Amino acid sequence: MGNKMNELISIIVPIYNVELCIKECIESIIHQTYRNLEIILVDDGSTDGCHGICDEYAAMDNRIVVVHKQNEGLVRARKSGLNKATADIICYVDGDDWIEPDMLEKMYTRMKDNQADVVICGRYEENGSNSKRTNHNFKSGLYDKPQLKSIIYPKMIEGGSFFTWGIMPNVWDKLYRRSLLEPFQMMVDDEIVMGEDAACVYPCLLNANSIYIMDECFYHYRQSGNSMIKADARRNDGELIRRLYFSVNDYFMELHNPYNICEQWLDYILFLMIPRMENTYKGLEDLPFLFPFPNVKKGDHIIIYGMGTYGHLLSKYVLKSGFCELVAVADQNYQALNQQGLSVIAPEKINTLQYDAIVIASSFAATRDSIYNSLGTFYPKEKIHVMDEELIRSKETLEAFGLYRK
Repeated sequence: MGNKMNELISIIVPIYNVELCIKECIESIIHQTYRNLEIILVDDGSTDGCHGICDEYAAMDNRIVVVHKQNEGLVRARKSGLNKATADIICYVDGDDWIEPDMLEKMYTRMKDNQADVVICGRYEENGSNSKRTNHNFKSGLYDKPQLKSIIYPKMIEGGSFFTWGIMPNVWDKLYRRSLLEPFQMMVDDEIVMGEDAACVYPCLLNANSIYIMDECFYHYRQSGNSMIKADARRNDGELIRRLYFSVNDYFMELHNPYNICEQWLDYILFLMIPRMENTYKGLEDLPFLFPFPNVKKGDHIIIYGMGTYGHLLSKYVLKSGFCELVAVADQNYQALNQQGLSVIAPEKINTLQYDAIVIASSFAATRDSIYNSLGTFYPKEKIHVMDEELIRSKETLEAFGLYRK
């Protein structure tokens, strides 16, 4: 099939200051076994060498179209690419990622053979030398509209506990029929810098007549290095996440659907809010405890376990505010983190320290449970703390986050 001329597929690649990665990205696309491609490189005002690299590839491959524009952010870049695209089938690839050679061939085959509106694959999460295979939380296969309503939608955003993915929200591991995607991509607020994928993907899936989920992993998502959006806390995080919440929630409410989508969407928004609580929770430092750990009191000597986005932001907040005394940060990947210049200790070093509490900084239920059970075999369980889900969903918390509507 790879050499046959089938339907044209437009690949939209938003690019911003990823000079070290962009060649690998473009090479992975131009060498796809599926050849009938329109490759749209959207240079969003890059200040490094991306501008020239894009033009060089366009001169070598007549399937490549380059859009040079002023820097307006990821959402506008994707919209610009979609406006330029001419195909009826759309795929996104971020400029610092890359894809397997047969990704589009395999995904297009599933779409064509099953007349699916969206095809979804798994991904490899790349972090330096570590590559983690990750799938969506549903069995592979075709889901028609009745099956979407009964199986997918009730757990589409959140798979049951805080927080477990159903279908992950990224736009880039999916192949779409343009007629379905376009109105929802254009609906996304240009100012959103967190959750912009979810604001497009979930409304899109709700309106699909059929979805095909694949077990195969074709997309390589680069978690380290430069990217269009850096995970960090900003002063206007609360405002932007609330804007995201209400704009999409209002759309979900208009659908009057029975799939508890609004409750799932709220949990997703809380998932974004909690790590960034310093700039999203009103009255945070007036609390007598470290939110959302009600048994970790102000002034306690704590060890934070986990140095993902949540642990990174929580440790920065504790150090900056002095709310608690940070004794250490521990993580099982301490060696790789130390190589990145971060001061992180091995879990077994905890027993050499004096502390009041070990705080597990993970938003994911399965990870929290695993860490809690593992640490609980070596350290007193009464000193190990996980986030309180009841507290997270309480009226007081929703009011503090500005999410409560009377």
